[in-house]
Amino acid sequence: MEYLMTYGWALLAIVIVIAALIYLNPFSAPELCLFQQQGFSCSEPNPQIYSDGGDVSMNVRIWNKLGKTVEIKGIVCTNAQATEVELTSEFELDQTIPTGSSDDFFNIDCIDSDGDQIQMQPNVEFRGKLIVWYNYEDDLSENIKHEAQANVISVVVEGEDTI
Repeated sequence: MEYLMTYGWALLAIVIVIAALIYLNPFSAPELCLFQQQGFSCSEPNPQIYSDGGDVSMNVRIWNKLGKTVEIKGIVCTNAQATEVELTSEFELDQTIPTGSSDDFFNIDCIDSDGDQIQMQPNVEFRGKLIVWYNYEDDLSENIKHEAQANVISVVVEGEDTI
């Protein structure tokens, strides 16, 4: 009887540890949004990637930490190489973010290298980039746009406009 009790407690401990690992899932990649250069932040809160009928879109809050007011001229979510994506009228915006503050961007289409909207199901991990084109408030020409890129890892959720 003592022998069975000892092994019973050991098996119970193993089952509890396995259940905790399944629940916490420590081996999955963390959700993140990290710009490659200083000046912008998009991790407070993390972006939300959602699937609405299979079409993937993003909601994100972008913080301006550049020390200057910026005018966001375009924004896109993609899983393509950043060099394959150009600012087109489809992505154009005209939003101003003063230094030290943030602005929310909703329903940003996530596109692939062909320019088509990415198709994914909920509960799948998205790995891609957020590309932001902007001008400083005091730029001499608005035709020259600065570009900032962020790496994004997030789980796709069901629904739309979930921020």
